[in-house]
Amino acid sequence: MTAGPALACPRCRHTLGPESWIDANRGVCWGCKTGYEFVGFPALRATRQRIAAQPAVLAADSVCFFHAENRAEAICDSCGRFLCAVCAVPFAGRKLCPACIAAAGSAETSSVVRERVLFDSIALALAIVPLLIWPFTLIAAPCALGMAIYGWKKPGSLVSGRSRTRLISAALVAVLEIAGWITLFVYLWLKK
Repeated sequence: MTAGPALACPRCRHTLGPESWIDANRGVCWGCKTGYEFVGFPALRATRQRIAAQPAVLAADSVCFFHAENRAEAICDSCGRFLCAVCAVPFAGRKLCPACIAAAGSAETSSVVRERVLFDSIALALAIVPLLIWPFTLIAAPCALGMAIYGWKKPGSLVSGRSRTRLISAALVAVLEIAGWITLFVYLWLKK
């Protein structure tokens, strides 16, 4: 059998040595007798495509801005420099040179997503916080419902695997608040 990589048992921290592996994907911890299935990332087993730059043969060939001996095969979508196959990096759906990628990482006008608005948190706060001073729910409840609807198709958090449960909760609380206000207004109107 092929032994997998050396890992520690998450339960007892015992080192899973070669004797712990049943096959390449399964093993048993000899310390706590827990069985495990190991699933590697597909990228670990994928063969990497080797990128090789073509040398510039003719004097009329365009050459790479960074490598004068390589023939240009692409143009940077940001700055317009000629790039060889090694320097033309696919980044965010565009071909960029290394200098533009470095500049994008440091620029404040970068298209790199660093943070996202969490519409579920905003909607839930708009629905629950005004309950402390209930007259504010007259304005906040429709806003919370609108935020929950608007945020439904927006991307969630970058780091946590939040579901849409918070949006649904905010919408339900907002609908209940709106129904309460409608009931109050109808009651006051019929009472006259």
